Amino acid sequence: LASSYVYQAPPNVTSISPTAGSIAGGTILTLTGTGFLAGATVNMEGTGCNSVTVVSSTTMTCTTSAHAAGTLNVTVTNTDGQFSTLSSAYTYQPGPAVTSVSPAGGILTGGTLITVTGSGFGPSAAVTLDGLTCTGVVVVNSTQITCNTPAHAAGAVNVVVTNSDGQ
Repeated sequence: LASSYVYQAPPNVTSISPTAGSIAGGTILTLTGTGFLAGATVNMEGTGCNSVTVVSSTTMTCTTSAHAAGTLNVTVTNTDGQFSTLSSAYTYQPGPAVTSVSPAGGILTGGTLITVTGSGFGPSAAVTLDGLTCTGVVVVNSTQITCNTPAHAAGAVNVVVTNSDGQ
């Protein structure tokens, strides 16, 4: 009686998107590569990824768990025990923090170019002043953003930076 045996290549993770998200977790990741098997798991240096779905042998999705800030390796393990690790593939980021705004005031009609300084600014961050959207936002780097103020009534307002991951 003849039987068959299938040799399975290990999974190979080639990319992950997005590559960064909130320390609170909840970011939906898409992993691409080859050799993903139904039931595969995703782990980030001891922290599992929740709701893992193997869409195909080349695509998986999962939702990140909470984790401290830092850049981690991402490992996919198939049910046969074979695994693949993508080094320094995902970064848990703390939320943005605003420390100063310059200049500290402007005209009521808006249009004043301001520089927001702080930390943790993502590449697609948005800026609001008292809930009104700043225009022409340029994220210079993770510590500085420039934008043009919206029109507003006289008085002090809160300046809020929101990263694309909702932080």
